[in-house]
Amino acid sequence: MILLSGVYLALTICLIILFFVLLAILVVVLLKKNKGRVKVKVDDELISNLINYLGGSDNISSYNNDGSRVKFELKDLDKANLDELKTISSGGVFVTGNFVKVPFAYASEDVIKILNKVLK
Repeated sequence: MILLSGVYLALTICLIILFFVLLAILVVVLLKKNKGRVKVKVDDELISNLINYLGGSDNISSYNNDGSRVKFELKDLDKANLDELKTISSGGVFVTGNFVKVPFAYASEDVIKILNKVLK
């Protein structure tokens, strides 16, 4: 009986150690994943450039927050300068039909707040 409880104790200790090792690995992986992302500085210049690169305020039908991205519906996609949009986004530009999604790491809500003041 005593020998059996020693085995359970050793097994329990091994499982606890394994749990903490896996937890440490998970934390390291998540930190590395977010290491390159820096919050975009949202200021008047960024918003002005954003509106201009989208073809002007008259070309923007609607916009909303889409996670870490701002999703714009444009009247005429040809008026947008997608290459310049890539320079101010935190991870490229995604286009589907007349919808353009522009990622702003950790700042999409700030962009929406300022757009609400500027465009309405």
